[in-house]
Amino acid sequence: MRIEDYLSKINNLHLVEHRVGLAVNAELEELILKIALENSQSYFTLEMLFQKTDNNSMALNPETFQFIANGCGLLFIDEKETGNVCFADSQELRPEFKQSCTAIDVFDLSYAILHSSLYSQDLKVDELKIPIPQDVVVFWKLVQIGKELRGKEKE
Repeated sequence: MRIEDYLSKINNLHLVEHRVGLAVNAELEELILKIALENSQSYFTLEMLFQKTDNNSMALNPETFQFIANGCGLLFIDEKETGNVCFADSQELRPEFKQSCTAIDVFDLSYAILHSSLYSQDLKVDELKIPIPQDVVVFWKLVQIGKELRGKEKE
């Protein structure tokens, strides 16, 4: 799935009536409550993730992605960079030990948060504020839920 398609799916989430299954939903709601209890004022919007280029096309805004990563104590790695210099960024590594995130991780985080029933009323708002978890473990759990949701919708 292309990033543009995924973003469109996230933007159109308010049109989807079907929410996630009960087991995932319970974990998702618990994680969202943890973020709410952090009293963090850090958030982003989907619009902030992109910037216009010189030829009026849209590109990822690396500053916003770095802001999100910093909020979780991570580094943002542009997927254009190649090579796996150390095991710290391996897919096999447990999430709580990962030191960096990519754009697709941020999209998966957004997708999971927007599937929460706590945000179902907010989906009607034009500029939805997506909170940035301060706890890296919460970040990676939400990324995993978003990834699972994305995988289920491909089926």
